[in-house]
Amino acid sequence: MPKKNYTIGIDVGGTKILAAILDQDQNIVGRAKKKTRVEEGVEAVLVRIVDTVNEALAASKVALDQVRTVGICVPGPAEPDTGVIIEAPNLGWRNLNIIEFLVKTIGRPAYLSNDVTAGTWAEFSMGAGRGARNLLGVFIGTGIGGGIIIDGQLYEGSGRQAGEIGHICLNPHGPVCGCGRHGCLEAYASRTAMTRDIKAALDRGIKSSITKEIDEDDRQIRSRQLRQAFLDGDKVVTDVVKQAAYFLGIGLGSLANVLNPDCIVLGGGVVEAFGDAYVKQVNSSFKRFAFQSVYDKIKLVQAGLGDDAGVVGAALIARRKHAAAGKDQA
Repeated sequence: MPKKNYTIGIDVGGTKILAAILDQDQNIVGRAKKKTRVEEGVEAVLVRIVDTVNEALAASKVALDQVRTVGICVPGPAEPDTGVIIEAPNLGWRNLNIIEFLVKTIGRPAYLSNDVTAGTWAEFSMGAGRGARNLLGVFIGTGIGGGIIIDGQLYEGSGRQAGEIGHICLNPHGPVCGCGRHGCLEAYASRTAMTRDIKAALDRGIKSSITKEIDEDDRQIRSRQLRQAFLDGDKVVTDVVKQAAYFLGIGLGSLANVLNPDCIVLGGGVVEAFGDAYVKQVNSSFKRFAFQSVYDKIKLVQAGLGDDAGVVGAALIARRKHAAAGKDQA
């Protein structure tokens, strides 16, 4: 019987499903990707998850009986102990026991984590944060999520929902956030916030090259569209991106003063789109709002694993939890 040395990592997002097969040395030996197609309903998405896993297994030439365990990460609050996704707004899921489904369909022990928690653990273990002991992961996209590592251990909090960095309050009288509250960091620095501010500028009659990229019904301007306008020197987009980076720096300064990490990793679609220029803008603001003694000891870096962070982190967390349960060695 083949030795079970492989782990499946799955990252389910609002637009795509990624699956990867990791060997015992945490190398990705095969991967697959499919569109999520949320509009087709929960059952259809669940079927597509299994199809994506099967394609990844085929690409890696790994048989299911060689798989030790499965890790899956999703956006939104989850209960890792029960396997229940409390709410994943981008997927339209609420109170869904994804682990029960995976164990039944794939037939291997499975473990659930939040996508940003998984991404943070991956960057800490194998990515840009490798070598740190205390790390803050911040991922900026449609929203803003975070993960916290303290003394080399993932900090999840008493309810396993720690890391909601996007919902620290910068101004209780500020703009409405997607969570329904006012003035959250996410309401100032996410791609959603950038989209809102760009559209407000266009509504005031300010000219911008981004105008032709916006459909009337579009809720979001995509990161690649923002990137191109930014690179072209479009004033509206440049001003909005710089403002968002400024507010992110305020949030990071406050968090750094509380947590005093030795590394902050910035990831997500916005960071990938704008790269070093954006990170430098964030760092400039961050330096102003963190204590100098705290700032001097922190490394602020761009995430290094890209799209692989979620699947790698989900797989690594699954291996650790499986080992902690005494079922095998990590």
